[in-house]
Amino acid sequence: MGIIGTNEVNFVVFQMTGCAKGWWRDYVLTGPAGSPSLTWDQFSLIFLEKFIPFTLRKEYCRQFECLQQGSMIVTQYVTRFVDLTRHAIIFLPTERERVRRFIDGLTFTIRLQMAKEMRYDISLQRTIEIARRIEMVH
Repeated sequence: MGIIGTNEVNFVVFQMTGCAKGWWRDYVLTGPAGSPSLTWDQFSLIFLEKFIPFTLRKEYCRQFECLQQGSMIVTQYVTRFVDLTRHAIIFLPTERERVRRFIDGLTFTIRLQMAKEMRYDISLQRTIEIARRIEMVH
């Protein structure tokens, strides 16, 4: 989407309706005056804690910890990874950790090829592009 920083939060808040909109309004009104804007990761964490029951969050985290590409194509693995990452944000607070976990779940063949191309501080999006390219070659 190209939305970065606090703009992500503003974008999501703008689209909120119903109880989510009311919750956010109350959150802002009861927070300390002049407090800095939340980062996307901070916002995601408090939102999930409010709207996703603990037992369901725990199950999503378990699924995330066990996630492997297996017989999925990279695109299917990416979809599942991104979906579960939203619920496991506390375990992967940085981009580098998300990249590491993404690579760890890839098939051995792709993971082996990724080792040849990986650099420190590569973005998750770039990592995904490399994995898709490697898959197309094999």
